[in-house]
Amino acid sequence: MRALLVFSAVFISAILFGALLAFPVYEIFSSFGEITFRKTVSRTTLLSGLLFSLFYFSYYNGLSLNRLGVRFGRAHIRLFQGLAAGLVIVAIIEANLLLLGVHDLDKERLFTLDHISLLLLKGLFTGLLVGIVEELIFRGALLGGLSRQTNQVVALVTVSLVYAAVHYLKFRDLPADAAINWYTGVTMLPPALFQFADPARYDAMITLFFLGLLLGLVRLLTGNLLLCIGIHAGVITGEKLVQHTTGFLPGSPYAHLVNRYDPFIGDLASVWLLVCCVSFYFFYRRRSHT
Repeated sequence: MRALLVFSAVFISAILFGALLAFPVYEIFSSFGEITFRKTVSRTTLLSGLLFSLFYFSYYNGLSLNRLGVRFGRAHIRLFQGLAAGLVIVAIIEANLLLLGVHDLDKERLFTLDHISLLLLKGLFTGLLVGIVEELIFRGALLGGLSRQTNQVVALVTVSLVYAAVHYLKFRDLPADAAINWYTGVTMLPPALFQFADPARYDAMITLFFLGLLLGLVRLLTGNLLLCIGIHAGVITGEKLVQHTTGFLPGSPYAHLVNRYDPFIGDLASVWLLVCCVSFYFFYRRRSHT
């Protein structure tokens, strides 16, 4: 219980510090160009989350890349393996959605080589950037720190829940005439929880929970964070390709299998990710024994 209380305190403190940090950062960078306070507070809370999670990990484990799971031996192979696995996961889910008539191919975009190449490059860049930051925070520092203080199952479930939840912390734009001060970021926190009041988003949260569970299993069983980064980047790259080369068919009798706001994730994706979790767990256990 004490470990979970400390973990919760670190998580809440990171969000509050990031919200407070938004004002001085906004004051500095707004003089160089037009930026919105909403984007500023989103980025400072992410930066604060990275700093606090690394401090949390280093307090219990000592800060080193090896202990975080960043191992540079055969790094390119691990990243490529993870990237391929992430793309395969998305391909399996999308193949099911196409077969069920939930999605339809946009043939004009699909067969435009320049368009696909640009999408791949953008997807890979975004995927690697997001994958590095989020995997360092969640599967590296938070999971690595909490699993040392409690059993691995509790740590895995807790971090996966937090991972799913933070994706639905969305800061809203301020009114044009709103005064911005030190506490503006903090006052924006309660309204940022508005998506939790919408039951239509819960199936998407469950999908993200199972994705976090899969990435956490990979981290705990292999000890290699680069695999997690690769899988994360592959999933983001694959989803961006799906978004731009397929269309959602709301009249499909199986339309309920995807989320209303993001018609790729939802119940179907959750089932496949759960299958991936179970399959990977038993495959790795069997491989370890042999």
